[in-house]
Amino acid sequence: MITLYQFRHSAFCLKTRMALHAKKLQYRVEEVTPGIGQFEIFKISGQKQVPVIVDDNDQIISDSSIICEYINKKNDNNPLFPEDPLLFAQCKLIEDWADTTMASTCRKALIKSAIENPQLRTALLPDEIPSSVKGLVDKLPFKNLSKISNVVLSSKDNLELQKILESLSKSLINKKYLLGDSLSIADIAIAAQLSLLKFPKSSGPILSGEGCQEYINNPYLENLFIWRNTLEEYIFSANSQ
Repeated sequence: MITLYQFRHSAFCLKTRMALHAKKLQYRVEEVTPGIGQFEIFKISGQKQVPVIVDDNDQIISDSSIICEYINKKNDNNPLFPEDPLLFAQCKLIEDWADTTMASTCRKALIKSAIENPQLRTALLPDEIPSSVKGLVDKLPFKNLSKISNVVLSSKDNLELQKILESLSKSLINKKYLLGDSLSIADIAIAAQLSLLKFPKSSGPILSGEGCQEYINNPYLENLFIWRNTLEEYIFSANSQ
C-alpha cells in the first residue's frame, strides 16, 4: 500500500489525495508536523517538503506533479492525462500554472487572511500544537499584524488572479471538466489550489467554508467554488477510504 506523507492543509497534498482517489488506489496517511516533522521526512526522502509517497516497493517519490505522473501509471482507472496531444499539452500547461502562479498568489492570499483573522490562523495550526500555544497565536495583536498583511499580497497579483478565476468560473458553467469530457490533472490541480481561498468539506467542520473573504464574497466566483465542491465530492466518493 502507498504511504502518503502530508500536511493536511497543503494544497499540493490535497492534489495528491485527489489523484490517488481518482485512480482508486488504496493508501494510508502519515501526517507531518511543519518544523519538527520535516526533519523526519528529510531522513526518508532527502526533501523537507510534502507531499512524499512511499510505495510498497519502497520507491520514494516527492513533488506532487511527479507523484501524479507515477500513480497515473499504476493502473488504467481514470487516466489523469488526455491521450489527445493538444489536450495533453493544455493539461500540462494548466497544471503548471496552478502549481506555480496560482499557488503562490493563493498562498499569499491565505496568509493575508490568517494575519487578519485570529480564528482562521488558529484553525490552520497542526493538531499536535498544544492548546496553550494556539491560545497565544490567537491573541497576537491585530494592529501590528495588519500592517504586514498589506505587504504579503500585492493588489496587482490579487486582481490578476481574480480576473483569471472569474473567467474560469464563467467557462465552467454547465461543464464538468476543464478539458474534454473526462477528469484530468488540470481539474485536480485547479481544485486543490482553490482550497486555499475557500476550504472544502474535506478540510473538516472547523475550516470548511472558511478562507479568503474577498474571494468567497465575489459573486463571479460562486460557480467556480460550486464546481470545485462537486468535483471533490465526486472524486472522494468514488474511492472511499
